[in-house]
Amino acid sequence: MSAKVRVALFGFGRMSQAAARNLLRNPSVKLVLVASRSGGEKIGRDIGDILGIPATGLIVKGADQLAQSLAAARPSIVVDFTNPEASLTNLKTAAKYGAHLIVGTTGYTKFQTEALRSIANMYEVSLIMAPNLSIGINVLIDSAKKMAKVLKGFDIEVIEEHHRHKKDAPSGTAIRLARLIAEGVGINPEKELIFGRQGNKSAKGREIAIHAIRGGGTIGVHKIVFISDNERLEIKHESLNRNAFTDCLIKVIEYVHSHPPGIYSVEEILGLGTPAPVAKMVKMDVS
Repeated sequence: MSAKVRVALFGFGRMSQAAARNLLRNPSVKLVLVASRSGGEKIGRDIGDILGIPATGLIVKGADQLAQSLAAARPSIVVDFTNPEASLTNLKTAAKYGAHLIVGTTGYTKFQTEALRSIANMYEVSLIMAPNLSIGINVLIDSAKKMAKVLKGFDIEVIEEHHRHKKDAPSGTAIRLARLIAEGVGINPEKELIFGRQGNKSAKGREIAIHAIRGGGTIGVHKIVFISDNERLEIKHESLNRNAFTDCLIKVIEYVHSHPPGIYSVEEILGLGTPAPVAKMVKMDVS
């Protein structure tokens, strides 16, 4: 890429801070805006002070000044690591200013996901729902889909582990894994997914249980166990640090920057599986 891609970060928690460190070092990207919750302790501080590095000149802005900040910074891409409620409002504001949307936030309802798609269509910007910002975890997802088609007679369990501060349980990645596997083995994910096991609940072969573990500083572990009467197969992914997520994020940013507006998946961007047709931008009256 000849010109640097102008990028904004919404939210400045653990994941966003790891992303900021790597974006600042990347020669193809220019971090131009960091916005965080209004009234929070990070507002008004140089991000270098927060990250423990030399001053960058980039001051954390409050969400209550988002429109003014976007107009001044002019990012072409916004990466969101906030929460579903805040992101719907913030990303609509960003889309109004023509910024493409990479959404790393998890925990969206179906209604909220559709609302984001509507925002992208309305303002003709790209949308990438990216709860799985890791190259390895996307390879795991692709592998699990293929394995599920072969291992239809096996009992299947999905186990995930994260740090004690993660708010949603089970993780969005674990739920997505279970749904894709369910589709692969031909069962209804709406009826045959269960969360944990309690009491006299035995494996029936037509259900997939998802188990969540929370503790310590674990970055992220996802494991799928396929078990028959005669053999056991496990596949596992573990994030050793949050740089695993930013390696993938850079690839997604570069892809969005070089492709026309559309609704893309991270798997498609990484070249995994058969790409789904790109959702076309539908011109809408936004007056």
